[in-house]
Amino acid sequence: MIDFHVHPVQVAELTDLDPELEHAVRDVFGLYVKPQPIATLLGQMEEAGIDQAVILPLDCSTEHKCTVISNEQVAWLCERYEQLVGFASVDPRDPSASERLEHAVRQQGLRGLKLDPALQRFDLDSREHAFPVYERAAELQIPVLIHCGMSFAPRGRSSAAHPLALEEVAAELPGLRIVIAHFGWPWVTEALMLALKFPNVSLDTSVLYSGTPADSIRHVMSDLIGLEVIDRSLSNQVVFGSNYPRVDPKRMVAGIRSLDLPAALERNIFHENAARLLAGPGGGAR
Repeated sequence: MIDFHVHPVQVAELTDLDPELEHAVRDVFGLYVKPQPIATLLGQMEEAGIDQAVILPLDCSTEHKCTVISNEQVAWLCERYEQLVGFASVDPRDPSASERLEHAVRQQGLRGLKLDPALQRFDLDSREHAFPVYERAAELQIPVLIHCGMSFAPRGRSSAAHPLALEEVAAELPGLRIVIAHFGWPWVTEALMLALKFPNVSLDTSVLYSGTPADSIRHVMSDLIGLEVIDRSLSNQVVFGSNYPRVDPKRMVAGIRSLDLPAALERNIFHENAARLLAGPGGGAR
């Protein structure tokens, strides 16, 4: 099983080495829990049956003068723990963003890109800022996980993260593998439309807005989209993501399993689709 959406923001080994990180995690990302050893994350993965986790940094240098986990910190963790797969993040408003992304992939071994327009405060369809980064990601053959929908971060602005802004991107760059995080909630139908229209667009399951993960997942996947639509039309375009540590991965796994999906579809969501996205210059998932 592969968890495509994990934030290593409470890893004590990182906060011990970087005194500024606690401010970024608390005041920008909006997570207030006490840092815990990396063994806590690895233990929760094991308990949930997760073999690999994609861990995500976030470069907010322009807007908030910080990184909420840096590329270097992600690479450091991945060198030490084979269960972890590292993505990079660059600030699209930084003129050197494309070059920094290439360095992160080719020199640091990172295998995807994480963007969050709600926190990084850029327009998803910006020709000046966003498109050069997308084009470099397409050249590097890496997937791009993009936060869309509601932002729980205190400084996040959800209005910047509407998935419809990705329509032109998906159309012009068919080789760019885009993953819309959180099913784009509350704009689920718009995110669904993009995935139905463009085979290079996938959706991740990391949605929690009320009640339990099982409640949120059932409402989005069964009520708003329809399980038959996912099985017939999106079986290769949904990936499992927990949004740890905002969500307990074990409970998100249980939420997906409570849907009683066909075995092949469940296998695709939990592993196969993510493995295909991760296969590329950095190597495939184990």
